[in-house]
Amino acid sequence: MWEALNIVAGLVAFGYFVSISIATRQHFSSEKYPLGMYLISALSLVGLYLFMRFAFVFALNNFVVSAALILIAFALFVWALKHSREKKLSLAFDEETRIDGIIVSGPWKYVRHPFYVSYVLFWLGCALGTLHLASIMVAAALLFIYAYSAAREEAALKLGRYGGDYVEYRKRAGFFLPRITSRN
Repeated sequence: MWEALNIVAGLVAFGYFVSISIATRQHFSSEKYPLGMYLISALSLVGLYLFMRFAFVFALNNFVVSAALILIAFALFVWALKHSREKKLSLAFDEETRIDGIIVSGPWKYVRHPFYVSYVLFWLGCALGTLHLASIMVAAALLFIYAYSAAREEAALKLGRYGGDYVEYRKRAGFFLPRITSRN
């Protein structure tokens, strides 16, 4: 039974990865593929390969936690896609960040970077599923890269046409985690 569940987890992870790959080409608009995206792609392929080896050849560790994180990541990714369809979003590390408004609905109501949060949850799920040092290093490196990219994007947003709106929005939504507000 666990072997079948490992295969299902591998297929769901692969489906998520394919969805991200398609969205990279169709949902995000950048004139050229930014250099930082090549690094993200290379690390992602290593991470996916390791997870697939464990899912299909060996056995996943922490199966329930790993599968839950991957499913949550997938759901968050689809939710973010739904609420950003009308906006032009740039790829990570695009030299020319295109901004045609601030998204404040859906997952953006809670966190300012739901796509990155989705990716981080996915790679955390993969790392916990394999408990392999290389997989943990991939997840840690990608977390750092996504946080760095998000900080760069925020700097561009604050200086852009919607800077005032963005500064106000930052007070309501957390960076990668929902903001916990006091009732005082």
